Amino acid sequence: MIKAMRYEMKFLLLASGMGLMTAIAMTPAGAGEAGDGHTTVVQDENGTAVITQSGDPAQAEVKVDREPGRTTVYRRSGGNTAIVSQGTGNAQDMLDWLRKQQGR
Repeated sequence: MIKAMRYEMKFLLLASGMGLMTAIAMTPAGAGEAGDGHTTVVQDENGTAVITQSGDPAQAEVKVDREPGRTTVYRRSGGNTAIVSQGTGNAQDMLDWLRKQQGR
């Protein structure tokens, strides 16, 4: 009887530990607080683009290009660069835009 209770207790501890690790793993990694400078948010008629980067917010370079039907957000912080582009065009328009960017 005591041996069976020990196994039940070990299983309960294992299950609760796994549940705790799962809950911690599901939290956003490094998401910045609103207004802390680590996050750039741009909203247009096509939707919302959000870029969050670590590093010194004072050193971040942010550029927003608006073209008819397309908004592109560039953010560089430290050695990392993020580019988000959203538009109303189809997939071929996006491929054409990407090819044009490679030529820059």
